Amino acid sequence: MPKKYYRIVSRDDAVRRARIFAGFTSEEMARRIGLSRPMLSSIENGAGTSVKTAHKIATCLEKTVEELFEVLPTR
Repeated sequence: MPKKYYRIVSRDDAVRRARIFAGFTSEEMARRIGLSRPMLSSIENGAGTSVKTAHKIATCLEKTVEELFEVLPTR
């Protein structure tokens, strides 16, 4: 059976909007979840992320992973 590949990406700028609504700067939020600010910025701009990081972001913003991210198939 072939492997399935996917990417977890921010849903329609949801991570950035939720971060701003929560009152965090990108630097503050990155520090809280243990990421660099450029990495958080990349995720907000549509770069894929891991399930673990998506969960950390959602928890920090008091949202569900499903509210902030979508799973896109690749290949």
